[in-house]
Amino acid sequence: MHCNLGVASGRQGWLCRLFDNVDIASLVIFRIGFGLMMTAWALHYLWVGRVDDLYMTPRFHFTYPGLDFITPWGGVGMKIHFVALAFLGLLVAIGSVYRLSSTLLAAGFTYVFLLDRANYQNHYYLLALISWSMPLMPAHRTMSVDVLNGHVKRSPVIPAWCLCLTRFHIGLPYFFGGIAKINSDWLAGEPMRTHLATTDWGPLFSEWGPVEVAARFLSWGGLLFDLAVIPLLLWKPTRMWAYLASVAFHLINAHLFQIHIFPWFMIFATTIFFDCGWPRRLWRRRAPVSVTGSSGPATWTGRRRAGVAAAAVYVIVQCILPLRHMAYSDATNWTEQGHHFAWRMMLRGKTAGVRFLLTDRASGESVQTDLLQYITPEQLTRMARDPEMIVHCAHHLRDRFRASLNRDFEVRAVVLCSLNGRRPQLLVDPNVDLSSVRRNGFEQAWIMPLTEPLPDVPWTVPVQEWERHISIPELTFLGRMSSNGQPSRSAVAADESQVRRIGDSP
Repeated sequence: MHCNLGVASGRQGWLCRLFDNVDIASLVIFRIGFGLMMTAWALHYLWVGRVDDLYMTPRFHFTYPGLDFITPWGGVGMKIHFVALAFLGLLVAIGSVYRLSSTLLAAGFTYVFLLDRANYQNHYYLLALISWSMPLMPAHRTMSVDVLNGHVKRSPVIPAWCLCLTRFHIGLPYFFGGIAKINSDWLAGEPMRTHLATTDWGPLFSEWGPVEVAARFLSWGGLLFDLAVIPLLLWKPTRMWAYLASVAFHLINAHLFQIHIFPWFMIFATTIFFDCGWPRRLWRRRAPVSVTGSSGPATWTGRRRAGVAAAAVYVIVQCILPLRHMAYSDATNWTEQGHHFAWRMMLRGKTAGVRFLLTDRASGESVQTDLLQYITPEQLTRMARDPEMIVHCAHHLRDRFRASLNRDFEVRAVVLCSLNGRRPQLLVDPNVDLSSVRRNGFEQAWIMPLTEPLPDVPWTVPVQEWERHISIPELTFLGRMSSNGQPSRSAVAADESQVRRIGDSP
């Protein structure tokens, strides 16, 4: 079978087009921008102390199930690791030892991404996916040190599948971010309404008048934009208008939310949808690039068959993962099940308070603990709203107390959580010994169902005062005062666990 578009037809003809030659220019710009973005990210984390705060200071990390063996480097190892990431990003940008440097960058960044579930960001997931695709693509065939050194023969073209794969990755957060927004809270204007009313935008609006209009407009506008932008980018007559809309969209997000590099990366990365030769026209080099049909061997080889099959499996997996929340009975914004790796961005504002009680299995003696002795305040804010992380913390407390006291403890928790302005309710069953719960990612009966309706007026009572306003028998399960009459440290930790932010950032 030959990849000759003049004779190939149907499915085989379409697959053959994946190996057509196209201009390399836009992918080279993408390579340079991606490498520089990764370098800037790593250096920024070092400069502002995030490497210390997230990976060196914590004595415990919320690992993903089955990945407990992934731990931070000791000593100054994490700082050295980020310096290496910055250097590798620069090597990718200039196209030096490109295959090796891009592979090491992908492995090094993925290692950081998997270190702590509390640090999950959707845009880090996107960067991880893209980083692993970079070594597969010959993006160093021009404007690279490898070409200057003679290690790679210069070529103005690449196989079309390189652009298709990159565009697929950039399209993922747009399209599935829109799918995730099709839920009752978002369509009702939450959490956008609460966010607008509690930020610097508040003085611009009168109370619950224009704020309501703005919340509905931004919510529905964001949903329609996410669903429509990729088709509009793929259609040439609307491409420029769609790109300008995406620039405006990301600039608004950068102003409204603290989401680090994501808006700026997407403004740059979305240019991959333009004609692949746009950089040459921008540089006023109007000479067309010679494209002579398919690249490489003309036959439909076993290697190409295997590559297309692997790509098909990958694409199917990436399209299924964001929809796995449908397998759970309760809302993902409440249970967090199906939230990760699903492009669920800005969908929930959560305020939570948590308190743990450890009970000696033999004597029945119960003690409370100061959570801040074991996790950082930032980890605490993330853990308090995520049942899986609450269970992981319970396991950690059990193991620490067992090691220090040589006694076996049950671990229970009272977790009150307010979702998108709802009245707080229990997130997990306080009667369940969480130390015996397995971390397996399946639906868990110990997660309390969401019963509070979305109110007309959001709940604004500070978390420190919740117990005075909420009548829940389980709240007496843990006393507010310690034995010496002073506020218990676990209660203080619960107070410090309050969160009022949209989503987990993207």
